[in-house]
Amino acid sequence: MSVPAVQMESANAPIPISELQGEIQLALGKGEFGATEVVNLLLSQAVFHGASDVHLEPWHASVSVRYRIDGILHEVGRIPAEFQAKVISRIKVLAEMVVYQRELPQDGRIDSNQTGGGHAMRVSSFPTVSGEKLVVRVLGIIHELLDLDSLGFEPDIVDRLREILGRQQGTILLTGPSSSGKTTTIYSLLRDIKRTSDRTSNIVTIEDPVEYNLRDIAQSQVNTTTGFSFDTALRSILRQDPEVIMVGEIRDAETSKMAIQAGLTGHLVISTIHSGSAAGVFTRLIDMGIEPYLVSSSVSGVLSQRLVRINCPSCMETYEPDRRVLVKLGQTDAEGPFYRGKGCDHCQGIGYRGRAAIGELLVVGPKLSQMVLQRAITGALEASAIDDGMTVLSQSGWQMVCAGRTTAEELYRVAPPTP
Repeated sequence: MSVPAVQMESANAPIPISELQGEIQLALGKGEFGATEVVNLLLSQAVFHGASDVHLEPWHASVSVRYRIDGILHEVGRIPAEFQAKVISRIKVLAEMVVYQRELPQDGRIDSNQTGGGHAMRVSSFPTVSGEKLVVRVLGIIHELLDLDSLGFEPDIVDRLREILGRQQGTILLTGPSSSGKTTTIYSLLRDIKRTSDRTSNIVTIEDPVEYNLRDIAQSQVNTTTGFSFDTALRSILRQDPEVIMVGEIRDAETSKMAIQAGLTGHLVISTIHSGSAAGVFTRLIDMGIEPYLVSSSVSGVLSQRLVRINCPSCMETYEPDRRVLVKLGQTDAEGPFYRGKGCDHCQGIGYRGRAAIGELLVVGPKLSQMVLQRAITGALEASAIDDGMTVLSQSGWQMVCAGRTTAEELYRVAPPTP
């Protein structure tokens, strides 16, 4: 069924966040087309304000609308409860979801040619006692994907990542919490490989879901309802003679074992795994049942990363950081000047505009490999990596604070030092 594209009447210019509630009320006043107008408004303004997600959360007497901008949720308005069903249904129609199915979670997608703003959107519904909660993920467009040099990492990390990629075999793992930029980094790594290999590499991905379509790369999407899981896909890919394999996420022992073994047999494997730190990945893999000798032989490097909000350049001013934060960061002797954004029209009064990545890259050498083989604890592995030159997350972030790119408070929020 063909769904009409969203007509972006409000897309001529961004509307300040402080004025969106009034615009929502005006749109709702347009009779039978009010719900459509509200959806047009919310989706178009989400793109304008650089929101990664739009949250529609039903409460007692209204639906809260919040934008996630640079990782932080901001409420931009409320929709009266009497319009809740119509607004939710309009989004579900655009996403080709079952409108009348309200008791079970659903997933859908709004194609870029239906949003009018050049951005595809992924929609997720979840039933609550107050009605369906919807989250709309605003997907980027391919030309917005950044080069590896532009992500924000220190040049030394970028150089060492390229050195590991140049080995053309082994396993590179990325770790970090949700929405820490791991997917963007992986796509940047794949683009870097493609650029340097001059189209000689056979690159295959297994993703859940495919968020960006990459040129000259074979991408696949898992489908658990049909039995096409990560481990099933990985087993089949190995028969396809690939040089580079990207696995969206290592979630279970079977997938981790196959990925690790693929890194041992002449393939370059890039994947993500959840862990609190780069050194903690080794313990996580061993706890999943992977033999230490496989881990120590296959894993070439682990990148732990976070995204830090950047001071708005239009309203940046000097300030004195909270003394308690400096103490927690171990920077009591630090001398300024320090900078923060005081809030302006360019940043919607937030003080930050945009984000950059900070990271700690653990490169596996002979000493650390031997320690993994002996099942050394995470603390000992991290200490060894630091002795070999690894800069931990908090130190990497502090360099950004000293350069005036972010604040001490933002660094402590994103990457507090481990005890």
